[in-house]
This record gives sequence, C-alpha cells and structure tokens, in this order.
Amino acid sequence: MKLRTIRGILSNWLSLALTYVVGFLLAPFVVHHLGSVAYGVWTIVLSLTSYMSLLDLGLRSAVVRFVSRDHALREHRRASETLSATFWLRLWIALLIVFFSLSISAFLLRFFHLPAEMQNEARVAVVLTGLSLAITLLAGVFGGVLTALHRFDLLSLVSVGQAILRASGFVWLLKTGHHIPALAAWELLCSLAGGVALWRFARWSYPELHISFTQPRRETIKNIWSYSSYVFLMHIFGQVIYYTDNLVVGAFVSVSAVTFYAIGGSLSEYLRQIVASMTSTFMPLAGRFEATGERDSLRKLLSYGTRTALVVALPIAMTLFFRGQTFIQVWVGEQFAPVSGRVLQILLLSQIFAIANSASINIALGLGQHRRCAFWAAGEAVANLSLSILLIRWVGIYGVAIGTVIPNLVINVFLWPPFICRLLGAPVFRHLFQNWVKPILLSVPYGFLCFWTDRHWTVRGVFPFFLQIGAILPIYLIFVVIGFHREIRELIRLRKLPALAVDSKVGLSSAETGTGG
Repeated sequence: MKLRTIRGILSNWLSLALTYVVGFLLAPFVVHHLGSVAYGVWTIVLSLTSYMSLLDLGLRSAVVRFVSRDHALREHRRASETLSATFWLRLWIALLIVFFSLSISAFLLRFFHLPAEMQNEARVAVVLTGLSLAITLLAGVFGGVLTALHRFDLLSLVSVGQAILRASGFVWLLKTGHHIPALAAWELLCSLAGGVALWRFARWSYPELHISFTQPRRETIKNIWSYSSYVFLMHIFGQVIYYTDNLVVGAFVSVSAVTFYAIGGSLSEYLRQIVASMTSTFMPLAGRFEATGERDSLRKLLSYGTRTALVVALPIAMTLFFRGQTFIQVWVGEQFAPVSGRVLQILLLSQIFAIANSASINIALGLGQHRRCAFWAAGEAVANLSLSILLIRWVGIYGVAIGTVIPNLVINVFLWPPFICRLLGAPVFRHLFQNWVKPILLSVPYGFLCFWTDRHWTVRGVFPFFLQIGAILPIYLIFVVIGFHREIRELIRLRKLPALAVDSKVGLSSAETGTGG
C-alpha cells in the first residue's frame, strides 16, 4: 500500500505537469487566434457551465469514502450498492444539466455584454459544454472507484490522454478557421472518450463491482447523503469562491476585461491544483488510519502533508509574485502583463495560506469531520461575492481580487489551524511554527533572488525565463535541506514515511512518531 500511495502521488504530479505543459503551450495560441473578446466569451461560457458541476451533490466523495472502506473489508456487495445508487442519481442529474444548459442558452446569456455577432455562437457552445459536463459527471462515478483503490496512475493516464486530445483538436480547429462552437463540440468528444476509458479501467481494477440500474434502496441513499450533503455544500460555496470572479468582471466591467483577469487568476489556480493533486491522496488514508485507531499516523500525515505542500508551493508562489508580470509578458503578450500580473500578486497573498491547509481539508474529509467546514465555506462565499461587487466599483478588477483575498485569509489563518489541531490532538502553536512558519522563512532568500533577478536580468522569451529560474532554484533547495536536515536524515534512516505506512498491522508508537510535528 505504501508503494501504491507513493506511486499515486507521483503519477498525479506527472499528470498535472504534462497537463499544464499542454495548457501552457495552448493558452497563448487560443488567445491570439480567438482574440481578447472571443476568448472572454469562451471564458464566460466555461464559467457558466462549470457552475452546473455543483449538481455532483458530493457524490464522488461518497464513492471514494464508502468504496475504499468496503473494498478493504471485502464487502463487494455493499460497494456495488453504493456505486449503483450513485450512478442512478447521476443519470437524473445528467438530464437536469441538459435542461439547465438549454435554459442558460436561451435566457441567461442576455445578462452579459456579448457582441451581437457572437451571441448565437455562445448559445451553441453553452449547450455543447453542458452535454460534456453531463458525461463527465456520469464518468466521475468510475473515477471515484479508481480513487478509492488508489489507482491514481490510471486516472492520470486518462487525464493526460484527454489533455493531449483536447489540445491537438483545438490547434487543428483554430488553424482551419473554426470558432467557439467547434471548440465546444471537440470538448464534448474528449469528455466522451475519457468517460469510456474510466469505465473500462474501473471494471478492470475492481471486477467484483457490479452496477444495477434499478432504483436503489432508501437506506443506501440515506447513507450516501449523510456524508455527501456537506461535501455538496462545500462544492457550492467553493464554486462561488474560485469561479465567480470572471463572471463579476464580465457583468460589471466588460467581456474583454475577463481575459486580463482570467490570465492572472488561472496562474493562481494552477498553483492550488498542483498541491491538491498531492494532498487529495490523503483523504482515503485518513479514513483508513481512523478505522485502525492510528492517531499518531494521522498527526504525522498532517505534519508531513502540510510541510510538503508548502515546500512544493512556495518557490512557485515566490516566482509568480516577484516575476509574474515578466512571465505573463513573455507567455501571452506585453499588453496583458501589468494588469494580469497585479491580479496574480493580489490573489497569491491568500493562496499560500489556503495551500497550507490543503492537507488539513483532506484529512477532515477522510474523517467525516467536514460539517463545520461547509458553514465556513458559506461565510467565505458570501463575503467574497459581496466584497467583490462592492470593491469593483472603486478599484476596478483589482477590487474583485481583493474581495477574494480578505475572507480567504480569515478562514485559513484563524479558523482552520485550531480546528484541525483540536481534532487530531496536536499542539496548535507547534503545528504553525514547524509546518507553516519554518517553510515560509526558508523561502525568503529565494524570494529576494527572484526580486533581484527580475530587476537586473533581462529576459525575452519563455525558455530563457525558465533557465533563469533553474539557475537560482538550487539556492532554495539548499535552504530547505539545511532547515529540514533532521527530518531528511530520519526519512533516509527509516526508508519510509510513517504517515504513509498504511499496510502496517499496528499503529506506530508515540515514541516513534511524536505527537505534533
């Protein structure tokens, strides 16, 4: 199990890296071939349809939690009942998404300042992307099975395949003069191909699992809903927190302004997803540790998970904060650099603290202790939207970014650390110093180097930019090794990470693991 977990994390990172490389190369191509106005319309279409993903109702997380438990206990019949009930519910959800797509296409688009010549294209694109989402949600049931079995390698294979297929189709379509509806149609074909692949892989990985298309028992649905309802609420408010900004900019400023905001916001989102691809593997681990009574392993999971998340994220965050404008200039064009770069800097102020709690969130989900988190997300979403609408009238699109940052800081700095430490019985101040403050302090010299490099080392292309980063990155690695030399020696000596030793029959003793960090 230890090797499978490590393989899952590495495959997630490889998948994310390849997907981002494809997206990185594709983004400027799409922007320049569509133009800023059409790209803004495309962004609005994707943002509108992404809201319908809330109709997942938290069912995928329920599949992960219950199938992983039942598979470990060899309760294959109960796992099949959970999967069948989830698939049955999602069939109805898929039909509802199709209906909503038609409704948005007919009515909602009129609230945005779309050019008259692009309104019909936007309507067609909304319907097609809605169909893509319906297929994706149905296939997500099988993706949940693979997650429960820690088959992140297969999930990554599907993800990379879809990314390459999508990018190659987009390039061909735009080069041959096609526009937004053709992109949406290709997106639909990619979703269908990915869904079929997930279904085949899930059947191969768990052959004892069977799907029944009959109406599930009320008891089964109640059991699923008792867990998924709060995940559903977290998804609703998370959607508002992370994906409303583009809509606010489009409604209160202009469609072309969405492009400037989206470029900066997408880089901040990429950073969050890099860490999420690692910490998402902690959710089934936390549930397993709880079931076997391994409290020390849970504390180790929190400690190592938080440190690793920050160690991975901080050099990227420092680079984007001090050199974001330069990167955007050589990536998509000089005209986007000042505005998009400033948006990125503002969003990064809170993103790093959200990343520091990424492991905590997945542990809470794995333990089923996420009810309170749903109410926090509700408060953050309301404050985010209210402040964004208020501040956009004073400082333009920068106000939207500021409105996103303020409530996010409050939740992640003042609420999450005491909650997770109390839940696991870990000292909060030790957790903050060892797992938050120490990694941040170790990244400060690298941040100064990024600042100096940006001022005194001219760069005129993407490749030279990454060469510059590669030249100064070893300084960061040296400070990390010095700062965590004891932990590194311990890991080398033990040749394993205690928090990931899920295949041990007994929990680690407190003398071996400590209690907090």
